Amino acid sequence: MEQTETGYEATVEGTEEYDVEIEIRDGRIYDMYCSCPYAEDGNYCKHMAAVLYVITEESDDFAPAENVPEKQEQDRAELEKTIEDMPEAEIRGLVLELALEDESLRNRILAKYAEGISELQMIRLKKEVDGIVYRYSDRSGFVDYYHAMDFTNALNEFLDDKVQILIEQCYHKQAFELTNHVFYCVGNQDMDDSDGGISWIADHCYEIWQQILSVCSEKEKRQMFQWFQSHRENYAIDYLEDYIDDFLMNEFHDPDLLKQKLEMLDEQIEKAGSDTDSGRWYSAYYGYENNVLKRIQIMEKLGYSEQEIVEYRQKFRHFLAIRKLELQEYMDKNDYKKAVELLQESKKLDKSYPGLIEEYSSRLIEIYRKTGQDDAYKQELEYQIFQCFQSDLRYVLLLKNICNSEEWLSYREKILKAKTAGQIHFDLLLQEGLYQQLLDDIQKSGYISTLDKYEKALKKHFPVEVRDIYISFVNKEAVNVSDRKHYRELMRYLKKISAYPDGKKKVQEIAADWRVRYKRRSAMMDELENVVK
Repeated sequence: MEQTETGYEATVEGTEEYDVEIEIRDGRIYDMYCSCPYAEDGNYCKHMAAVLYVITEESDDFAPAENVPEKQEQDRAELEKTIEDMPEAEIRGLVLELALEDESLRNRILAKYAEGISELQMIRLKKEVDGIVYRYSDRSGFVDYYHAMDFTNALNEFLDDKVQILIEQCYHKQAFELTNHVFYCVGNQDMDDSDGGISWIADHCYEIWQQILSVCSEKEKRQMFQWFQSHRENYAIDYLEDYIDDFLMNEFHDPDLLKQKLEMLDEQIEKAGSDTDSGRWYSAYYGYENNVLKRIQIMEKLGYSEQEIVEYRQKFRHFLAIRKLELQEYMDKNDYKKAVELLQESKKLDKSYPGLIEEYSSRLIEIYRKTGQDDAYKQELEYQIFQCFQSDLRYVLLLKNICNSEEWLSYREKILKAKTAGQIHFDLLLQEGLYQQLLDDIQKSGYISTLDKYEKALKKHFPVEVRDIYISFVNKEAVNVSDRKHYRELMRYLKKISAYPDGKKKVQEIAADWRVRYKRRSAMMDELENVVK
C-alpha cells in the first residue's frame, strides 16, 4: 500500500492480485475502486475492506478523538453545577431568550408544557420538518450522498423528540399527523438513498404508528384506519406506499375493521379473475402476503366456521396459494397419491409460469423417489431436464445414476444440445471429462470470462492452446481500451500468461510490440512498466 495525493493505492492478494484505490476527501471516504469482478458489478468488496483495515491501523486519517466520553461527562458536570447556582428568574429568562432564537427548542417546550396543541403550534412543528428537508437539500431539492445520513438522522431525532413528547402528553391525533408529515416528506424526497435511509425513516414511522394505535381511543383508531384507507395511493413514491397497505392490513384487529379488510381483499381478488395468482400485499415486516391467504387468516380471526373456510378454499382453489396450502396438508399426512394428482394438475394450470412448473416437477421427483416409483421418477427427471431450465447438474446426475453406460451416452448428447441446459453446458462437459469439446465450445462462445472459470482444468490438458487464446484476447482488447482500469485488466492477463509454458517470453514479445504500437498511451505504458520490466 502507498499513500497518494488523493488517498491510497494498494495491491491485495486474493484469488489473484487485485488493485484497490481509496480516495479520501476531508477525512472521509469519497470513492473506492477494486479490479475484482465482484467490485466491477458495483459492490463494495472484501479487498477494499482489507485496505481500509490497514489504513485505520497504520494511519491517523480516521483516528478518533481520545477520551471523548470522559470530556463530555466533565462538561456536563460543570454545566449542571453552574445551572444549580443560577437564580430561577434568570434561568427562565435565558430559556425564553433561547427558545425565541431556536425553533426546535421552542417547539419542544410548547409540545411538552403548553396546555393543548394549537393549530399554530402544529404548523410550527411541520415547518421544523420542512426546515430539515431544506437544510440538507441542494438548490434543485436533491439530498446527495454526503448529506443523506445527516438528513435521515435529523428526521429520526425529530421523531424521537417532538413526536414522542406528544404521545407522552396523550396528544395522539397530533402525534399521528406529525408522523404522517415526516413520512410524506421522506416518501417524496429526491435523494441518494445508497445507505437505505428512507427505509430507516419509514420503519421508524411504522413503529410510531403502532405505538399510537396501542394507546389511542376507539374513535382515534377508526380515524387512523380511515386515513390509511384514503392514502393508499399517490401519497408516497415507489415502495413506501407498501408501508401504508402493510399497516392497514396487519395492524387493525377490531371485528368491524377486519370486515372492512375482507371487502378490500375481495376487490383485489376479484381483479385477478381467472388468473392463478390472486395478488399479494407487501409487508415491511412480514414480506409478501398473498391476498387469498390473508383473507382466510382474517376469516379465522372473525370466527368463521371450518366448513365456511373449506368452502371458500374450494371455490378459489385455482389460485396457486390455495393449492400450495392443500399440497402441504397432503404432505403432512403422507397422502402422496393426492399430492401427485395436485402437482400434475398444477403443472397444467400454471403452464405459463416456468418457475412454478420447475418447482412442481421438483416436488414430483422427490415424491416418486421417496415412494419407490422408479418409472415415474425417471420420466419426471426427463421432464425436468428437457422442459425446465437447469441451473446446476443436480437432476442430470440423478438421471445418470439410474442409467446404464450406453443409455447415459445417448442422454448426454441430448442434454448438451438442449436449450434448457445452456447454463450447465460447460459444467457437464467438465464433469464428463470432455476437455477438448469444452475448450472448443468456450472458444466458440467468445467469452474470456468463461475460459477464466474453467482455466484450471483446461490448463492441465491444453496449456499451449489456453495460453494462445489469452494472447489473442489481450492483443485484440489492447486495440480498443483507453482507460487505466482496463489497462490494469490487461496487465492481469499478462501475469496469467506468464505462468504458461514460454509465457514469460511471450509476455516480453507482447510488451515490446505494445511499447512501439501504443507508445502515446502514457497510462498504458505506466501499467506495463509495473508488470513487465
